[in-house]
Amino acid sequence: MRHIFPVVIWRFLGIITTMEQDSAQGKQAIDALVGLGHMRVWSVIITIFGDAVVGRGGKVAATTLAALTEQMGVKPEAFRVALSRLAKDGWIERSKSGRLSFYRLSAQGVAEFGPATTRIYAPKAGTEAGWHLVVLPTAAGESSWGDAVSLGGRCYLSPRPVTDTEALSMTGPIGKVPDWVKDRLGAADIAADYAALLQVLKQHSGAGVSDLQAAVMRVLLVHQWRRLVLRHADLPPRFFPDDWQGEACRTEVHRLRAELAPAADSWFNAQII
Repeated sequence: MRHIFPVVIWRFLGIITTMEQDSAQGKQAIDALVGLGHMRVWSVIITIFGDAVVGRGGKVAATTLAALTEQMGVKPEAFRVALSRLAKDGWIERSKSGRLSFYRLSAQGVAEFGPATTRIYAPKAGTEAGWHLVVLPTAAGESSWGDAVSLGGRCYLSPRPVTDTEALSMTGPIGKVPDWVKDRLGAADIAADYAALLQVLKQHSGAGVSDLQAAVMRVLLVHQWRRLVLRHADLPPRFFPDDWQGEACRTEVHRLRAELAPAADSWFNAQII
């Protein structure tokens, strides 16, 4: 017994050390993803709904949302302000059950977020099929063309047919994509953000993190990916600069999401009922 007791203590201390190390790994990954910036709390909450809540009945307790955002370093005051703003702007709806508050995406929120889902989780970039090269009779503000991409002056790339009868619209195979078009489609600030995200993703895995940390990591992963992939045209890599890291990021996003899935889903399934 004199020999067994120290061995048991040693193993117990080893388990504690491993747990602490695992927790540290998760915290480092979370800090790295938060450190990429662009952490508008209201936008992160929308990501939580889209990635984890909508597919689980659509309703989540405020305490669950708070547990996730707290791990990201969001202060309670900022969390409450974000919820209030989302409710005021019609994105979410609130209900009560006893002393607990619950939230779900409103019809407006579903309509706004739903169409983006396909792009966010797509296994690869879109094709060039169906895009239209449009020349307008007069210059137009970019805001008036929605998801069309300005190539400068009166020229646009549009993912759908145009209704302006005065516009010249052409569709079909596109030959060589000149560098000036690539630079226009792949803005330097987005390219830099992709490069930064890729560096973080390559440094972390889903191994050795708690269920809660896995859930937080997945939300942050999807959030950082979402804010980039929705900022540019959904076109194949040949339409972007040669050093474009968008598709390399996509590969790493899918890799890390798959690694995090078992633990993250376990946490979400226990919290969202």
